[in-house]
Amino acid sequence: MAKFVAGIDLGGTNIKAALVSEDREVVAKLSRPTDAGKGPQPLMDAMASAVRDMLHEAGHDIGDLLAAGFGAPGPMNWQTGVVFQPPNLPGWRDVPLAAEMQQRLGVPCFVDNDANVAAYGEFWMGAGRGTENMAVLTLGTGVGGGVIVFGKLLRGPDGTAAELGHLVVQRDGRESTSPARGALEAYASVTGMVRTAREGLEAGKESALVSRCGGDWDKLTGAMISEEAKAGDTFARWVFDETATWLGLGIVSIVHYQNPEKVVLCGGMIAAGDMLFDTVRRVVQENTFDVPGKRCQIVPAGLGADSGVLGAAGVAHARWQDSQKR
Repeated sequence: MAKFVAGIDLGGTNIKAALVSEDREVVAKLSRPTDAGKGPQPLMDAMASAVRDMLHEAGHDIGDLLAAGFGAPGPMNWQTGVVFQPPNLPGWRDVPLAAEMQQRLGVPCFVDNDANVAAYGEFWMGAGRGTENMAVLTLGTGVGGGVIVFGKLLRGPDGTAAELGHLVVQRDGRESTSPARGALEAYASVTGMVRTAREGLEAGKESALVSRCGGDWDKLTGAMISEEAKAGDTFARWVFDETATWLGLGIVSIVHYQNPEKVVLCGGMIAAGDMLFDTVRRVVQENTFDVPGKRCQIVPAGLGADSGVLGAAGVAHARWQDSQKR
């Protein structure tokens, strides 16, 4: 009889859930509003209901479920499954999510950082499938990260390993959400790209971005910059190339410390395609040792918006297997 693992991606806006067989076939998926304002108990009830609904939809019952995994926003203790105080989930403070969900579902439940499960999703079922060593960078408001070493997530004793967006690339550089000035996310994120453009426009650079914003730089977006860069705007293209160069330099450090087979890029910025990847790959090749630089493939994500939910299922399966060996 087939057995399954469930994955839940717990976001501030939506709960995404997936049911995956042991041979990595996705048999059911769903998405529901989070309703975070109701507090943790109703939300955990809703997640349990989502798992049962997927099993029913697939013609199975709870007896066919091996384990469930939950990708949750930090901070948290991934070993105990306690979520401390995520900023986008009001009322959540020191919630024993793994224990609460195990009580509701009657199967082992595991909790991990949402960036880590997204990385594991790309490793387990996405662009990194077939590798043993890889890194994932998510390019958004900040830069998220995850690292796989010999098939396992790199977490560290405090669960804070692989915070790749906080790699320092510039001494005494820009401030960001990182405790250090000059972190990669201050330059290679969408926020960093907008800041680079704004600094140039405020200094008097000519660009179609001026008319698009009407002189109100608060209206400037990463999508505008990307669109104008593709349309041939010289300044916008320079901004995009500058952002991609910083990203490439961050990946240089990853190549040197990890020697990965692949670096997978996620997030809206990858829609720029070759305009992003050509620059990043060139910078990496120019600044790494020959063998590891050539080995490392820099590729777009393969799962799109499903990397988190499928990764949560994959992490649950891996941790369940580990528990059976003890």
